[in-house]
Amino acid sequence: MYGPILGLKLGNQKVVVISTYDLVKKALLCEDLNGRPDGFFFRVRSFGKRKGLLFTEDTTWTQCRRFTMRHLRMFGLGQSAMKKQLVIEARELVDHLQKLSERGAVPMHMAFDVAVLNSLWFMIAGHRFRYEDEKLQEALVVVHDAFRLMDPLGGVMSQMPFLRFVIPELSGYNELMRILEKLWGFLDEEIKMHESEPSDNKPRDLIDAFLSEMSNKSDDENTFFDRENLLVLCLDLFMAGSKTTTDTLATTFLFLSLHPEWFKLLQTELDTVVGRLRAPLEDDLPCLPMTEAFLAEDTIVLFDFHSAHNDTACWDQPDAFRPQRFLDERGRFRRNNSSLPFGLGKRRCPGELLARSSLFLLFTNVVHYFNMEISAEHGEPDLNAYDGFTLSPKPYYLKLTKRSD
Repeated sequence: MYGPILGLKLGNQKVVVISTYDLVKKALLCEDLNGRPDGFFFRVRSFGKRKGLLFTEDTTWTQCRRFTMRHLRMFGLGQSAMKKQLVIEARELVDHLQKLSERGAVPMHMAFDVAVLNSLWFMIAGHRFRYEDEKLQEALVVVHDAFRLMDPLGGVMSQMPFLRFVIPELSGYNELMRILEKLWGFLDEEIKMHESEPSDNKPRDLIDAFLSEMSNKSDDENTFFDRENLLVLCLDLFMAGSKTTTDTLATTFLFLSLHPEWFKLLQTELDTVVGRLRAPLEDDLPCLPMTEAFLAEDTIVLFDFHSAHNDTACWDQPDAFRPQRFLDERGRFRRNNSSLPFGLGKRRCPGELLARSSLFLLFTNVVHYFNMEISAEHGEPDLNAYDGFTLSPKPYYLKLTKRSD
């Protein structure tokens, strides 16, 4: 009915929808399209200003991204420290799932939150969270609510922000502020901990490094190094760095539960390559083509490039569940360049390396150590996801049983 480029108006805002792989790729690589929307929703989360990493542009975004990438690498991104931390998180996840499975069916839609966040948080704040941390669990519930209730354009609040004065409850303003205040408070406590225990000229993590830059700038210097920017940067990393990977893992196991034949194939491959005496490691990846193909298959489902990942010019039967599409005739993994789960160009996801490593290690450890079946009490998972800021799986439960060595 419409072509691959569609223009429309949402309220007073002009919107262009770009579809198909070729056009999406060109748009992502076009510097003129590197900007970000600037409505009420995108400012209210950053104290009425344009701050942080996700929704800024030009000099502010360049400074923030450069600082973030430099210090994430300094504190472990892509280094041996990151690999060691991921091994720890995979082991802790297996132990956590074992405890949950002994009580009954496991809520898989939230099973990976802490492990994924910890993989990033040790670089940002220099520590990991305990699974039983009540404040963290409350914050994670709020993050799930945020991604479920919001949309990429900011919803009605960006189109008609005056509604917050007329119908604050019905417009979603009260709920938005409840979410933001909870997350601001949680992250502000983290920053205060660093402020009360300053490092001795050697930053321990990204927050330390940012506070050091703040203390070194002159009073009249106009830079992005201020406390509000630090809080919004932490908010961006906390939400985007954890929820997307968590949802990918949750969606992966949702589909795996509906295709038990693939679950057995993956377990057999892991048993053959890894054996039963140790856990899977990232170094095993080249020898696990079916596992890599399965993880690649799942990127079609989750990310917000639906048209590109369902373009029949690039994908044979895009709606079909076919992980083998990523295997060649000899059973080796074959990457499809039409897959764009992390975007392209200058706005490409800065945490791609961590996300890929986290996905592989957490996924393979769960498959390696557990048998899995649909919970008779809760029934089959619902394939219809929540369509919010990202596609998020609806709550579902699986019965996990620890495998014998």
